[in-house]
Amino acid sequence: MNNLHSRCITLVNPNGSYITEPNILEKNLAKLYKTVVDKRLICVYTILTRENCIPTKRVVELAFTPDFEEECVTCASADSVYRALKKLQEEGWIIGQLTKTGYVWQVLLD
Repeated sequence: MNNLHSRCITLVNPNGSYITEPNILEKNLAKLYKTVVDKRLICVYTILTRENCIPTKRVVELAFTPDFEEECVTCASADSVYRALKKLQEEGWIIGQLTKTGYVWQVLLD
């Protein structure tokens, strides 16, 4: 848990190194727009590009705010947001770390 805060300041590369690269986030988001059918994935990825390394509860809160109403039109419930997070993790776009308070989600860079 102590290392979680230091990891949350930056983004994670699949090789385990940590850096912040906004251009990579934009490129990855563009790839998602071109390749995914499920728009919920774009919603939650967009949230994580703006506020990274946050718990599931915070992702759900943000999905239902006016700031994300354009991206999150298909996120009908907290369950659909969670399913999108898990799908992004399975596909290698993000990483979820289980903490005492639940999962904390972070963008993976490629």
